Amino acid sequence: MAQTVARVDLSILIENIDLVRSRVPRGMKVLFAVKSDAYGHGIEEISRSAEAAGIDYLGVDTVDEGVEIRSAGIKLPILLLAPILPCEIDRALQSDLTPSIGDIDSARLIANRARGTGRRASVQVSVDTGMGRFGARVDRGVALFERLSQVGDLTVEGVFSHLSFAESETSEAREHSLLQIKRFRTLLAALDDAHLLPSLRHIGNSASLIQFPQSVLSAPFNMVRIGTLLYGYPEVRRPSIDGVRPIAKLSAYVLFVKDLPIGACVGYDCTYRTTEAKRIAVVSIGYGSGLSPTFSGCGRVYVRGEYAPVVGKICLDHTIIDVSHIRNVAPGDEVEIFGPHQRADQLASLAGISICQLLVPTLQAAKERTYL
Repeated sequence: MAQTVARVDLSILIENIDLVRSRVPRGMKVLFAVKSDAYGHGIEEISRSAEAAGIDYLGVDTVDEGVEIRSAGIKLPILLLAPILPCEIDRALQSDLTPSIGDIDSARLIANRARGTGRRASVQVSVDTGMGRFGARVDRGVALFERLSQVGDLTVEGVFSHLSFAESETSEAREHSLLQIKRFRTLLAALDDAHLLPSLRHIGNSASLIQFPQSVLSAPFNMVRIGTLLYGYPEVRRPSIDGVRPIAKLSAYVLFVKDLPIGACVGYDCTYRTTEAKRIAVVSIGYGSGLSPTFSGCGRVYVRGEYAPVVGKICLDHTIIDVSHIRNVAPGDEVEIFGPHQRADQLASLAGISICQLLVPTLQAAKERTYL
């Protein structure tokens, strides 16, 4: 028996896709972000289910991810959301992946490589409206598109930007997000005036779909990029998406149980010492299995119908929990790290980390991953 097991319910994924589809206007395309191994859920199975459910586009970060999807026989368009290395261009083109570019040199290099294969390359332009990461500066966007229009063997099929603050509900964050959207709209209007507007335009992500639906779902935008929401985790709570459910459950198992007297040390560096007699259990997951050390002393798990707090420091392969209040805990008992009794976003909030910082490392490190 694997000591950590991830169970992914693909039927819930389909329900989540249907719900999100019902919240976007007819004709609005949905790109499903399946980067980082589909946030740890398994890129092949998730992409295959997404294709069957009518998703329009997939988004990945690396060429390797795109090639893996193609090797699974999936035909959906795939956008490389991050820049790629020059040495990866040929593989990207051979696998019919769409690179994102933010400068003229990258575009020319991609076009030259495409020309050598006798095909025309498609790209999407990444624009920086206030994230300060990838993409051309928004104030230089029109100039870049003018230069791109002169590059042969290249089709600019889309333009997009990324919101840096969309999941926050503070007034400062909302103002920043709306300013980013405004800047992007201004660029798109200028591109339209110059007859350079590409066919796909998108800035909306999971959080902005919930917080700013009118801003990211109206013309000239015609695609949204959804990640965490389809995996079942709304980064902003609103009644409109209450039907979304997590698709994954992560379990480990009790390895050892023992009683400790008052004053006993628990775990490395004795960061926890018992103030009364305790019964502790050692669970088969640690930071080597992706469980962040930040959960030391503040996390909790679910075992035998009760919540058990994490005590002491999380170890490389093990986590110690207090089961003094839970009857009959024994080696072999299943321990829910996150799942139906404890959502991953609820657990992440206990340690002050993002949902992705919990999901990706733990699900990827699971010794067994099963699909329902």
